[in-house]
Amino acid sequence: MKKKPRSALALRNSFVSGFVMLLNFPIQFINRYFMIHYLGVTYLGLTSLFTNILSVLSLADLGIGSAITFLLYKPLANRDFDRLSIIMKYYRRIYRIIAGIMFILGIVILPFLKFFLGKSINYPHVYTLFVIYLLGSASSYLFSYNQSLLYADQENHIVSWINLIVTYLMLSIQIYIVILYKNPLLYAALFVFSGFVTNIFVTLYVNKNYPLINTHEKLDKKSRDILVQNVIGNMFMRVSGVLVTSTNSIFLSAFAGVVIVGLYANYVTITTVIQKFMTQIINAISGSVGNFIVEKSRKESEKLFNNLQFINFLALNVAFLGILFLSNDVITLWIGEKYVISRLNVLLIAVSFYFMNYRMLGWSFISIYGLARYMKIFSINEMIGNIAFTLLYMWAFDLKLTGVLLGTITSTILTVTWQDPYIIFHHAFHSNVRSYFNKYFYNLLIVAIECGIIIAIEPLLPTNIILHLISLLMLIGIVSIVIPFICYLGKDELRYSLDIVERIGAKIAN
Repeated sequence: MKKKPRSALALRNSFVSGFVMLLNFPIQFINRYFMIHYLGVTYLGLTSLFTNILSVLSLADLGIGSAITFLLYKPLANRDFDRLSIIMKYYRRIYRIIAGIMFILGIVILPFLKFFLGKSINYPHVYTLFVIYLLGSASSYLFSYNQSLLYADQENHIVSWINLIVTYLMLSIQIYIVILYKNPLLYAALFVFSGFVTNIFVTLYVNKNYPLINTHEKLDKKSRDILVQNVIGNMFMRVSGVLVTSTNSIFLSAFAGVVIVGLYANYVTITTVIQKFMTQIINAISGSVGNFIVEKSRKESEKLFNNLQFINFLALNVAFLGILFLSNDVITLWIGEKYVISRLNVLLIAVSFYFMNYRMLGWSFISIYGLARYMKIFSINEMIGNIAFTLLYMWAFDLKLTGVLLGTITSTILTVTWQDPYIIFHHAFHSNVRSYFNKYFYNLLIVAIECGIIIAIEPLLPTNIILHLISLLMLIGIVSIVIPFICYLGKDELRYSLDIVERIGAKIAN
């Protein structure tokens, strides 16, 4: 069957991904509400800590998934299923080994949990809870490679719909279980195995719709060499990414206690939902980008990058303003005012989110172009910088949560903020990176103007928390659309975005 045009597939995937994320949004907050009120903030802190520890253990993956996905674009474009079968068999074998390694590493770390938990070690079934999370994380690798095939083939919407159904089913059962039995172990099991169940259904779909064969052929030497180079680069990118984003709870637990971890986790829930929404949109177009660069020139690819970066900025712009100005109101209405943190820390969470996720499209292009091999030294810089600055702020200045956030922001600004785009423009586009940074600082100016407008108008809004939240949300929506529109009037990026909106509107109308 002939595939739809690349742009049509990208639009479909983006629309479905965004729609599914909107449907997933409320049930996750409802679920977290019941978890906090029936299992307590200590349980929340423990699960956040375990998730971060297992994120570190997931380094066993070494970025192999991204490196192998890079090899899928060309055979998928040519519908070369013999070649795909060889790559997917290689993929499956490696991920089974990774699942085993991750489980063994988790068992090894089990006796040392007390060093991270401190006084919270008295929480019932704490070791069993960790093992459940470990089993869920390890099992997620057994069939996840089939998702990569669908992403590379621009069939993201299949994964999105399956994930939506499984999420609603599992989280609904979780809410019922937590109310009826108040059992943290059963609750955790339903949570961590949701990904595994999703991967089972995705695998059934792939087996039915892709004529992959059981081949004994091995991957050729050239492909193996490219794979090894990119795995090494991805390994360093993954290590630095985990140390920057997934060790915050570990540092907080050690220096400030598990309760602070729980408070911070509530805000992370908000930012994670937003980040997943943005990631889904970027992933939805990644397959199209992979197909695009196979067929088009570097100049055309650079223009596409600039246009997509503007779309990424528009989404990030709304997210930043929402996190900064709405988070405390959302937390108050959601679980109570006692779970609110200081406005300074909310600002730092929003700033950290902005700097980290402005790079999101860059990560996608690095993976698509197979440029991870150039990222080794840069990733090491980010990794060392984050640990050094975080420990400095937390240990020397006793800043606790503020120190963790400042450590992430400082290391990001000094390292990968400028290193990632240099790699992309130098090695992928063979052009000067100056234009990227001109737009980068221009966009920061736009955000600053927007913040100034909202700060000036906010005192005029109703003081009732619900009315304040609604009116502030409307204000953010207007400001985040009008100001970028004015600032980019007549530019290619705005014309590209408006063309996409027009095509989406035409599809909806038809």
